[in-house]
Amino acid sequence: MNSDDMDQAPGLFDWHADELAALPPVRLPGVRELAADARRSRALTSAAEYARGAEHLGYEPDDLPPSGLATEEYSVFWLAANVGFLEVVDGFFALEPAFAWPGVPDARAVEMWAEGMYGVIVENVTDQLQIDLLDELLDQDDDDEHALPNFNDAFHGLVPTLLVALLREPDGMPVSELRWAAVEKTGQPSWNAVVARQGDPLAPILRLLVDYGAAVVENSTGHGTGNSGENSMVRLTPLGLYGTVFHIRQDGLTVRVAD
Repeated sequence: MNSDDMDQAPGLFDWHADELAALPPVRLPGVRELAADARRSRALTSAAEYARGAEHLGYEPDDLPPSGLATEEYSVFWLAANVGFLEVVDGFFALEPAFAWPGVPDARAVEMWAEGMYGVIVENVTDQLQIDLLDELLDQDDDDEHALPNFNDAFHGLVPTLLVALLREPDGMPVSELRWAAVEKTGQPSWNAVVARQGDPLAPILRLLVDYGAAVVENSTGHGTGNSGENSMVRLTPLGLYGTVFHIRQDGLTVRVAD
């Protein structure tokens, strides 16, 4: 093993390698259908528009990312970078795909959408809470029975865990079951600590997945609700299914796909 191997961070889905290898074959939609959905993505449309206007935003070339961005603009900035709309190495400026979007080949449209899903997968909904409680965390006695657990680390990798759970259930699963899968991942003490301080952690994760078009939340009649009531069903969209498989394969892991 060389030093590069030792320094290599684990992949997003590495903890689920055995589970993924045991899954039955996944049936992916055709590229034409996926491309049509990708071109309708409001998130990618906004990212392309943002990139096309980058030269007029007044940022200094070394501000990467630009300082003082609101949370929403920060997300759009990095989405534009992740999908190849925005160059962020030597300054930042719009790249050709931003001007071409949505007029790119079908396969490229689907791939760009999947690349943009990266920002959702790596999201840790406790990052701001970790910052807000930093002084308390640094000053506390970890042996104290009332000490806060290491919730930020516990929530790291939670979105991949939920995506794998949804991958196992192509017809969807109740919010209550998905929440239980989340609690199993984080541990009850960390989950409770976050709930007490910022509310249900699953709600913002579902909102991210739904807003990006990776998942839908439906009521018992099969209609989208946009909320995460316990009786609602969550399932991956065709794009969400493709994007999940895309990133699993990016980690070098195996997911069997039906012909």
